[in-house]
Amino acid sequence: MKNTKILGRVAIRCALPVAAVALIGGMLPVAGHLGTAGAALAQTANGQNGGDDAQQAAGWAEIAKLPNFWEGTWQGITGLYDFPSDAKLTPRAAEFVANYKPRPVEDTSFANCQNPGMPFLMNIDAMPIKFAPTPGLILLYIEGFGATRIIHTDGRMPNNRPDPTYYGDSVAHWEGDTLVVDSRGFVGDTELQVATIHRATPPLDANGVRIPQSSIGIPVMMQHGPGLRFVERMHLLDFKTMAIDTTIYDDTIFSAPVTQRRIYHRYIGQKADPQEWLCSNNRDFYDQEKGDLEHDVKDKAINGD
Repeated sequence: MKNTKILGRVAIRCALPVAAVALIGGMLPVAGHLGTAGAALAQTANGQNGGDDAQQAAGWAEIAKLPNFWEGTWQGITGLYDFPSDAKLTPRAAEFVANYKPRPVEDTSFANCQNPGMPFLMNIDAMPIKFAPTPGLILLYIEGFGATRIIHTDGRMPNNRPDPTYYGDSVAHWEGDTLVVDSRGFVGDTELQVATIHRATPPLDANGVRIPQSSIGIPVMMQHGPGLRFVERMHLLDFKTMAIDTTIYDDTIFSAPVTQRRIYHRYIGQKADPQEWLCSNNRDFYDQEKGDLEHDVKDKAINGD
């Protein structure tokens, strides 16, 4: 364990017990320098720091050998609500889909700036995604909802009892050129897409209002189970293209794991840099043609009508 003791304006950091550092502190006012014992302690500290530096350098050297996920940013090009049509549902989930009545648009997470959680967060197209590697860790910044995923690559095993979070406890390893990310431990107030509705006559929402339907269909969102788990396999198809195959495990919804592939394109340059994203009100609509701001207009703000 590293301990730090402040001596005036000097900080001495070493991998030694607090008592040893206190010894150095007691010597300084008397001798005016570290003395023999203090010099030995300082040499140990320098050796420790040198070892840390070498370990960090080796870590960065390993990153340089990995597939180049890091340059530029990525944006999804797969349809927002695309979902495998052959997903095998449990009887309870199948009944839910058959009788599904979407919530009014103004009650959705988007309308109220609520975090949609995983994996929907990764599905939002036209929002830059940035991989930022460090030794033992990858930070994945997603402009949509200003989200940062923390992915551990230090060799740890997946945590079977993590504290629930919106993005899960993520542990990853490399299988050749593929980054395999195992995420589990999700809060219970996010929903999971389990199907997409494509009907000749769009369904009514919970208020009896006909839902506008476009070519992307209508997503069926359902409360996920406590054992929800995702395994993402991320790999480059070429320099400009990444595929992420996400397998969803939730035995309260799917009778067998379901896998979906999403495609992302790489963009390079300042225009592609991710920006800070803050959602405070998604229920207002600015009419660019009229120059008018309408308040609480519900579906216009969300659907872009």
